Amino acid sequence: MRQYVLPKTFRGEPSLVLKEKESQYLSKVLRLKEGQQILGRDQEGKVYQLTIEKISKQQCTLSCHQVKEDASVQTTDALPSYSGPYPNLTLMQCLCKGKKEDQIVRQATEIGTREIMLIQSRYCVPNLSSKNEKALGNRFERLNRQVKEAIQQSGSPIPTEIIPEVITLSELPTWWNNRGPVLFFHQSKRYETQKTLHEIVGNLPIETPIALLVGPEGGFSEEECTTLEDAGFHPVLLRTNILRSETAGIYALSAIQTIMTEKNT
Repeated sequence: MRQYVLPKTFRGEPSLVLKEKESQYLSKVLRLKEGQQILGRDQEGKVYQLTIEKISKQQCTLSCHQVKEDASVQTTDALPSYSGPYPNLTLMQCLCKGKKEDQIVRQATEIGTREIMLIQSRYCVPNLSSKNEKALGNRFERLNRQVKEAIQQSGSPIPTEIIPEVITLSELPTWWNNRGPVLFFHQSKRYETQKTLHEIVGNLPIETPIALLVGPEGGFSEEECTTLEDAGFHPVLLRTNILRSETAGIYALSAIQTIMTEKNT
């Protein structure tokens, strides 16, 4: 089910005027006509029934009526059969090259990840430590566009948030502050600590915050792995093929979401 992500300036007004690209998304991309309706979500995830009141060449006018999450709203696609609950997932992605990063953010958003954050580790190809504020702002603006497009395309009810800063690997335990388990994907030398996804998340309540830390193209150093384990992070070995950085996180997010949602159905 497609939906429309309402602008950050929207505060529940009964009427909204969209211009240029935003207007064209509804009238040209989704081909909506006057009188038709579509699901809308604000930045907090609240649901609105949006009715196309008027379409002109450069803008369209919507009426906005807040509805319950499970309300039936006419849209261009069928409503999804699954309406929740969703696991509380955070993706901690070590920096990758631009196009890979865009792909990761887009797909993680489609899955229903709540937070995505960028991590600077030793073997990251990009190094943002010397980037100025404007360059970093442009990077996050690009990634936020990927989030918006992915939410609208997939119909995800989760308002995915990009954390607007780059965290170094050494700062990560303090930033996370023991909110829940953190899994990182690497074979541990401490064989007795190696666990499977089921062993770590299988019995957790679905609302438990869970973070997945995915290394860069160059992987983690042995020193970094030791530091992460000492901080209480869980090393997990995915028992399949060797996965690229842009594949591993999506694979793991999907696996954890499946484990946790199926036991709640």
